Amino acid sequence: MPKDRELVLVSLLQEATRIANEADDIRDAGLPVITAVCAATGWPVGHLCLPEERDRRVFVSTDVWHEEIAGEFTQLRKASDDVRFPLGAGIIGRAAKTGRPQWIADLAAEPGMVRPLAECVGSAIAFPITGRGIVAAVLEFFTREPVEPDPELLEIMADVGIQLGRVADRMAARQALLFGSQRLERILDSCVEAFVSMDEGGMITAWNAAAEKVFGLSKEEAIGRRLADTIVPPQYREAHHLGVGRFLTTGEKRVLDNRIEITGWHSNGYEFPVELATWAVQDPMMGWTFNAFVHDITDRKRTEDALRHAYEHEREAVTRLRELDVAKSDFVATVSHEFRTPLTNVIGHLEVLTSGDAGPLTPAQTRMLGVIGRNSDRLRALIEDLLTISKVEAGVFDLELRPTDLQEVLTAACAAVEPRAKRRGHRLVLTVEGRLGTVEADPEQLQRALANLLINGVSFTPDGGLVELTARVDGDHVEIRVIDNGVGIDAEEQPQLFTRFFRGTFAVREAVQGAGLGLAITKTIIEGHGGEIAVESLVGHGTTFTIRIPRERPLWL
Repeated sequence: MPKDRELVLVSLLQEATRIANEADDIRDAGLPVITAVCAATGWPVGHLCLPEERDRRVFVSTDVWHEEIAGEFTQLRKASDDVRFPLGAGIIGRAAKTGRPQWIADLAAEPGMVRPLAECVGSAIAFPITGRGIVAAVLEFFTREPVEPDPELLEIMADVGIQLGRVADRMAARQALLFGSQRLERILDSCVEAFVSMDEGGMITAWNAAAEKVFGLSKEEAIGRRLADTIVPPQYREAHHLGVGRFLTTGEKRVLDNRIEITGWHSNGYEFPVELATWAVQDPMMGWTFNAFVHDITDRKRTEDALRHAYEHEREAVTRLRELDVAKSDFVATVSHEFRTPLTNVIGHLEVLTSGDAGPLTPAQTRMLGVIGRNSDRLRALIEDLLTISKVEAGVFDLELRPTDLQEVLTAACAAVEPRAKRRGHRLVLTVEGRLGTVEADPEQLQRALANLLINGVSFTPDGGLVELTARVDGDHVEIRVIDNGVGIDAEEQPQLFTRFFRGTFAVREAVQGAGLGLAITKTIIEGHGGEIAVESLVGHGTTFTIRIPRERPLWL
């Protein structure tokens, strides 16, 4: 290569490097580089092609052209304007696809031209401008006469493309930064929490759509205003300034990087509760930026207040109900005790009358005294049940466990219920499998529990029915069953059977005597022995209560 030509090409590369260092856009760099290339090579025309905005895989001609003689290549320019160059199509498409310079020595002999070249053009060269591995532009040049490829020139053109690629890199970086900034802004604008930023001077620099709603100020009104005077309540502004100053001078954080509850200041001049999360970011050029997410918690505070008031009201109501329950229990215990004494006297005098010690009785008088006696027994049983429930609620219902002949307890329970069963025409059957021996039990209370179950069977079995009491030893326990063939219990009501004062649908409808305490007391007695009670029943087919109690005193009793 001649020395002068070598210097020209080196100067071209240096000029391209200078242009690339100063330009911020491929378009801005395109024309001076094209002009410099034409001047250095003597080629009369060159222009810039860029990717199409809709499809980056297709390149199109731009209005960036250089002609040695203005208007000489009008038809070429017009033909280029009307053509799109997909990757691989034409010299521009091949340069874009391969990423390497392309040289056509004789355009007239080139087959498959993408555009008509009617004017006097001989050769064409196209070299790509690549940024971040992607072809960002293609420069194209033409000669009037055919020219053979020049390896040195192609190498210089490749270097020029590399230098201009730095412009493409900067453009891509700016576009990425702009896209990231726009994307972040869109994210923040769609955020349900208010986002606010301020610079070191305390001026608002960011304000999203949620902040407009929370504080009642548009973005245009807020940006550039002093943050402390805009959203900080007057009584906190001095502390705000001191906190920012302390952080900038010492790095001390009290609010930053924390989520706190405080009040904000609305543009209409009132305070409202907010939840605040703040953090700071330092930029080497711009200094510190203070950012905050602000969430209006007015509704949450109202809900919390309402729940707190409701809780206080409920607690007061519960306290009052407990007081009423205690008063009720005391009243029941007192009244029961007061009833017991006169009732005992009534029953004592009835026994004197019915024994004949007070003189002979007529048959009618005997029948009437029998009715009075039975109802007195019912009343006495009800009073005993009420007293027992009162003791259970007061925590003073204690069993006196001792070795007990279970056979005697079973026999006594049947004997106590036998008269009632006979009046209804029932058969009351006691069946014991094997020898039961002794168990640790309170005989009186266990007899009472069994009698309650037997009475329950008698009461809910139609006249002439069968009520059975069975017992057997089952390992370390004794299993006792009370079986009847009565009306049965609805499955939905069975879970409530052992609840105090519960009376089933049948008992209410048929006015069966009872206060709904017997089964509750029975369950208390059985569990007091360390045992358990269960029920199985089918409507219309009868009911079975199963009791299991340990033969020896459980360790926890």
